[in-house]
Amino acid sequence: MARLVSIIGTTHNPFMPRLFAQPTRPPVCALVEERLAMLRERLERAAPDVVLAIGNDHLNQFFMDNMPAFLIGKMERYAGTFYNEEREFGLPRCELKGDAALARGLLEGALDHGVDVAYSDELRIDHSIVVPLLWLRPALDLPIVPLLTNCIAPPLPRPRRFYQVGQLLRAVLDQLPGDQRVAAVVSGHLSLEIGGPRQMEPRLVDPAFDRRAVGWLARGDLDEACANSGFDQLKRSGNMTHGFLNFLLAAGLANGQPAAHAEGMEVGFPAVPMFAWEPEGAA
Repeated sequence: MARLVSIIGTTHNPFMPRLFAQPTRPPVCALVEERLAMLRERLERAAPDVVLAIGNDHLNQFFMDNMPAFLIGKMERYAGTFYNEEREFGLPRCELKGDAALARGLLEGALDHGVDVAYSDELRIDHSIVVPLLWLRPALDLPIVPLLTNCIAPPLPRPRRFYQVGQLLRAVLDQLPGDQRVAAVVSGHLSLEIGGPRQMEPRLVDPAFDRRAVGWLARGDLDEACANSGFDQLKRSGNMTHGFLNFLLAAGLANGQPAAHAEGMEVGFPAVPMFAWEPEGAA
């Protein structure tokens, strides 16, 4: 059967690659790079054959009038990113190999388990997929299966649904034939404000939420996490805090076990999430 060998969650902040390359970068960049190197080494040790790359579209190709709750790309190759992201963030244009067979297996299995996942054969990936892979697999040499969630355009799937979808995808992976080694790279947020009145405040948006959220995943307390991650609850911690829901999906992939590493780095705006799970039976 296929084997889930690693689950890693981190930021997809598109400003970070350019910031970290500046000669006058803030001193805290070195600490963040140290943690990213630790996650990169975890991924390398897991020796995956393919990456399940979980993120979300940022209104680049799906909009408020047509936003799938969960979508799997099933293409042979994926182009990234978009022109505006190259221009604004300095992100490189890239092309990643896909794994269409695994994508179809996940799609069919999800349907069998009662999750009506959408699919796309015309998908372009944006910074939510590209940035984490630039940090964690800079050679971009592994095939990917992108899974996009709607954590941006209300109404959103409920927090419990994110967790359940992660659990169901894990069940599908565990039943797929073959011996493929699959790693999940999941991107999301802790508290975050974009374009709102709190964006320019020189402090963390909601450090109390950040610490609670990290604690939920560190303890594997998913009931508490789901109960406190409703749309209005997360909005109070910043208008883009809903990206945290992707980490609930990651916890579902781990079948609710506590994260082996859970941290919200309070190094500036915003806090930088760093999570890692070691799935049971992955060794």
